[in-house]
Amino acid sequence: MKNQSLACAEFSESQIHALIHLLSDPDHHIAQTIHDQLVSIGHPALPLLGLAERNQENPILLDRLSSVIADIRFTDVEHAFQALTTSSTEEVNLEAGAFLIARTAYPDLEVQSYQRQIEDIANILKQRCEPGLAPRQAIQTINQHMFVELGFKGNIQDYYNPNNSFLHQVLDHRIGIPISLSVLYLLIAQRLNVPVVGVGMPGHFMVRLKAEPVFIDCFNQGVVLSEKDCAKFLDKYGVDFDSHYLDPVSNNQILARMIRNLVAIYQKRDESNLAEQFTRLLNIVEPRE
Repeated sequence: MKNQSLACAEFSESQIHALIHLLSDPDHHIAQTIHDQLVSIGHPALPLLGLAERNQENPILLDRLSSVIADIRFTDVEHAFQALTTSSTEEVNLEAGAFLIARTAYPDLEVQSYQRQIEDIANILKQRCEPGLAPRQAIQTINQHMFVELGFKGNIQDYYNPNNSFLHQVLDHRIGIPISLSVLYLLIAQRLNVPVVGVGMPGHFMVRLKAEPVFIDCFNQGVVLSEKDCAKFLDKYGVDFDSHYLDPVSNNQILARMIRNLVAIYQKRDESNLAEQFTRLLNIVEPRE
């Protein structure tokens, strides 16, 4: 960050204009060098880059401008993600991490408005969950509101759409995949002090009560399962059951699994830039030795 600040101080507005002009150089290597220099300048270059992008008709230069802007914004997310995972000896903040994942694809995301939506859901449930309510009764109350009244459910028709993995999109459209719906459930339950944890079964993420073998399948509208039900579920997909599959997973593991899903999706869609960005986030959560 210090080096980036020094780089910013060395460039005037006219110099940034000149670099933007050079970005159109037909030599790819020169254009890449200019790209890297603009990214190193960072935020001070964004207004001029945005202005150039809005007034640009050359498709090649437009693509290069968009790429520089995206990389500058991703650098912000990458630094924030790095800080999130290294700033404390405590477990990483799941909510902050999930929204940083979303900001990778949606850099202009207004996170606070979506956090307020989660708060609103939790506040309604607080009125229904009396102090001392047993955990099993609490999850029934959460399930009724989240899956019946609000209509959250699994996206069966378009399972591999990357938007299923982004928390704000799940809130907007009320559909998602097992892990994103489970993350939302965990964030709501945390606000209610309901003791639930994430469970990373092979191919299917779920939530469970911390001290009881009670499992919530958020993809299937909150159906409550026993350990035997989970074993049958895995058997149906040809996976031999192991009780360790039902152990709680850490927030780091949850974020890593969300990111791995997105890397695979973007690789399959041949969207190499986003695949690379999420790979960089994955390397922060799971550093290579």
